[in-house]
Amino acid sequence: MRTTVRFWRWRRNPLKRGTDRAEAWSAALLSVMLFAGAPAAGVATGLGVAAAASDPPAGWHTTAAVQTQKAPPAPTGFGYADGLPGVRSPVRWTTSDGHTHTGQALVSPGSPAGSRVTVWLDRTGSLRDNPVDPTLVRARGVAYGTCAATATALLAGGAWAGTRRYLDRRRAADLDREWARIGPQWGTAARG
Repeated sequence: MRTTVRFWRWRRNPLKRGTDRAEAWSAALLSVMLFAGAPAAGVATGLGVAAAASDPPAGWHTTAAVQTQKAPPAPTGFGYADGLPGVRSPVRWTTSDGHTHTGQALVSPGSPAGSRVTVWLDRTGSLRDNPVDPTLVRARGVAYGTCAATATALLAGGAWAGTRRYLDRRRAADLDREWARIGPQWGTAARG
């Protein structure tokens, strides 16, 4: 049952139960978690991802490669934004031990065959996307930050729902105990 009196759980009242105080404090904690904790978790996670991406992973290095075909033009239409890091095109590179490898790398749209590009390789010599590309770093930071903020809000909401369920069960048990104690007396007084 809802009351129309605001903040009634915070007022002095002889009928106020301990569960009412617990519910009020858990609501206050939920508010803090939703309005301060979730955004703070999102921002901290996003900034942490961006800071971690400023250095490439251990063992990654760059090497020069040559485009083997003309790169396709930049895609247009729905879902494509300006400022894409590039388009995929076949490239060829030679490792320090003299072996030649090929793969698909991000290159400038429309660049001609024979153009030199810098590619990233991991420890095993596999081709990787640029780990420090500002566009990708920003996108990852926003995505991970959004996930962290959402997870924090869901965690707080779940804790609130669990607390409310526990308190409602406790109130019902308290009411049953009181009724078991007072109910027989009330019933005899009413009959007499």
